[in-house]
Amino acid sequence: MNKKIFAKLLAHSQNDPSKITQPFIKETFGVEVKRFDTLEQYSEAIDDACLNRYFSKYWQNDMKKWKYSGVALINEVNSLKPRAVLDVGCGYNEFKGKIDNLIGIDPYNDKADFQVSTMEYKTDQRFDVILCLGSVNFGSRSKIMEEVAKCVKLLADGGTMFFRVNPRVQHDKPEADWIEFYAWNVPFIIELSEMFQLKILDIRDDTNQRKYFIYRKTK
Repeated sequence: MNKKIFAKLLAHSQNDPSKITQPFIKETFGVEVKRFDTLEQYSEAIDDACLNRYFSKYWQNDMKKWKYSGVALINEVNSLKPRAVLDVGCGYNEFKGKIDNLIGIDPYNDKADFQVSTMEYKTDQRFDVILCLGSVNFGSRSKIMEEVAKCVKLLADGGTMFFRVNPRVQHDKPEADWIEFYAWNVPFIIELSEMFQLKILDIRDDTNQRKYFIYRKTK
């Protein structure tokens, strides 16, 4: 759950969901959601609406600016000769046609092959490579762990996952003000590797204070 949004809702309503009105939501968060019975439900809906608004209308990616996790990934991934690649949170699906056998999923961008979230994506296919470039980065620790677990499940034995993560550096645009970035760090990267039996192949500092790292799923 987005703690920033929930705290604002709690302060305004004094824990009374009936005090959360549509004008307040629109004025405060700049989005519209339906009515709910609990502050938790409001928080989840507003969080998703804020992410949708930002990543569908305002966010722009520039693959050339990333030292390791942009254009440089194309040859690195193709050199693995993957039979199937999943780009999680693919945005404008810029790797499509550049990385072999790639499928892009993204809940907020209609350029994706499938406009669904990580947790909503259903397939029996297993992928040799999964890209998580800035997409597994929003919400609570438990939410991050659920999404990583789903990616591990989708990864074939011996497969490789490439991550770019944000250690809670806020984006400049005001439309991103209510987005909660999870504070990724190296100890958490190591913890996940041990939890899901993943081998860490590399950890580097990428552009804009981001962390870039690679996991390999052990057989």
